[in-house]
Amino acid sequence: MSKPLTIKQERFAQLVVKLGNQSEAYRQAYDVNDKGADWIASKASHMLAEYNIKARVEEIQQQDQQQHGIDRAFIIKGYLEIISDADYTFKLGKDNKLTSEDKQAFFRIMQQTKNADKLRALESLAKMLGLNEPEKRETKDTSHNTEWG
Repeated sequence: MSKPLTIKQERFAQLVVKLGNQSEAYRQAYDVNDKGADWIASKASHMLAEYNIKARVEEIQQQDQQQHGIDRAFIIKGYLEIISDADYTFKLGKDNKLTSEDKQAFFRIMQQTKNADKLRALESLAKMLGLNEPEKRETKDTSHNTEWG
């Protein structure tokens, strides 16, 4: 069983979830504005590595997700909608034979969807799904199999 959090540790955990920035959460929870950014980042990282604090942050995140009905599937669906809207907008923009209804749809979507939106959605999806990680390749060390002689 993990030990209970101190008042400042609980505030830190709450702020990590609320702000999405562990350094700023540490700065606010421990009132350390006079310290350097590297020092604060290091302290925040060490705090978040502690099992009881990490578990509390995950618990708060789960509560928020349940309260708001947000999960990975919801977020992925939203990102895919942004990407689809951007693709549709670009397709309409290339079509010279637009009907009046298509032109209205194009201009409405154009106001809502930008290239940057699609890029941010793709970047976020890649990060969420771990697609930014380098590919792992198995290599075999054959140096110990060599016979001398």
